[in-house]
Amino acid sequence: MRRIVTNSLRVAIVLIGARLAFRRPPRPLLALLVLASGPLLAGCGQINPPISVYPAPGVQGINQVTSGPDGDLWFVGGTGGPPNGLVEVIGRMTPSGVTKLYPLPGNPGLAFAGITVGPDNNIWFTYSTNTGTGVGRLSPGTGQIVPFPLTLPPSVPPIPSSDLPLNTQATDIIAGPDGNLWFDVDQIAGGVIIPEGYVGRITPKGTITLYPVPLTHSDQPNAALQPQTISVGADGNLWSRLTNANGGSSIPGYSPSSSVVRVTPAGQVTILSEDSTSFRGYRLGPGGDYWWMTSTGAFRRTSPAGEITDFPADTQLGFWDPTHFVVGPDQDLWYVDGSSLFRMTETGTITSYHAPGNNSGATWITAGPDGRLWFVEGASGAGALGALRPSA
Repeated sequence: MRRIVTNSLRVAIVLIGARLAFRRPPRPLLALLVLASGPLLAGCGQINPPISVYPAPGVQGINQVTSGPDGDLWFVGGTGGPPNGLVEVIGRMTPSGVTKLYPLPGNPGLAFAGITVGPDNNIWFTYSTNTGTGVGRLSPGTGQIVPFPLTLPPSVPPIPSSDLPLNTQATDIIAGPDGNLWFDVDQIAGGVIIPEGYVGRITPKGTITLYPVPLTHSDQPNAALQPQTISVGADGNLWSRLTNANGGSSIPGYSPSSSVVRVTPAGQVTILSEDSTSFRGYRLGPGGDYWWMTSTGAFRRTSPAGEITDFPADTQLGFWDPTHFVVGPDQDLWYVDGSSLFRMTETGTITSYHAPGNNSGATWITAGPDGRLWFVEGASGAGALGALRPSA
């Protein structure tokens, strides 16, 4: 019998009163968590771990956060605001909350940028400008940033001038099993015509190779598929969820399809259904099972023998990418959905941690260097990271 446990947190909140302009749909103002008042007993006798929140001064929006090779947290976010919109920056935060910002050359606007640590122990990230998109490399020791712009082949057939400009964005990025970095590239033209999407590979020296992703698949002949949320699979391949961008929406998580794309380190591209026996999920759990967040919002566990069990995740797939999840230090699965953090055991028991206030939340999660789980706190205007130490 699956059991759901819901906890509540008492916290003080401070309202942020500025609405910010992203290259993404507007999101509500943030209520920052500033103080956890102490653990509360949950309905089943569990201790609710306190959440600490660390504001990043000068930051007015954070996309993603990752653990760095130096024991700090690194994030991609934005500074500035209207009338010119947010400007992308890379931020470093110590586990105690001390922050340093690194402006990007050319001051690109904040889009759906991703961030990760490369095999060379540098910080790698994506960026987008009004004229193009690319991948950047930052050296933690010196703070030096080197941009690597993408050059995409022309679309076939050509895009009508009435549907220009073409909106191209490199989004999620991950360190691959082959010593390179891998990333997703999405494109929109005219809000209706969707050109090719790509999965890209960049070497630590900056050599870029793009692998086109077919727009449609036999399972979804009318879909316009774009890759999102790239990850390294337990099989040593690269896997991306395909978002249905038909109708001009290439927003991560808004229209998740049932198709996934597999790219081998050698560059072979294959589109599969998430229900295919060839796909077991790209995250290996602590018990040796494979895990995947399905397009219908269920956590799917597949045993090495192929036995499948679906657990309702008590969340809806939407803007906040609950398809991204991590294995915590407690060996449970952790994910977020924009308003709450969730922990799921391997048997399907869920505990949710709610941030109070109408506009608080959690939008990205990663395992931190200090044994805590770190997340991006809140929605538009959220210039803060939160941290939670899982209870035993």
